[in-house]
Amino acid sequence: TVSYILEGGIHHEDSAGNEGWLSEGWVQWMTAGSGVMHSEMHADDIWENGGTVEGFQLWVNLLAKDKMVPPRYQDTPKELIPSVTSADKLCKVKVIAG
Repeated sequence: TVSYILEGGIHHEDSAGNEGWLSEGWVQWMTAGSGVMHSEMHADDIWENGGTVEGFQLWVNLLAKDKMVPPRYQDTPKELIPSVTSADKLCKVKVIAG
């Protein structure tokens, strides 16, 4: 999966021992591969103060030969995500894959 956080934050934890706190603008890559149990919950301050958590998650189908790879996890802070702005400054693209 590829997750992108638009607003708020989430906490990821999984059975492979990976853990991460992701906030606005962060990207998370997780490969379930041969199997992993995981949870993604909103940040504690949402429980205490209310608020909004928004993001999206894309599920990427692995090639048949890669379906049983070991689970993997990677999160990337927004500061490390490259972006490109069009010459007319009307469009900004963040490059999260490729």
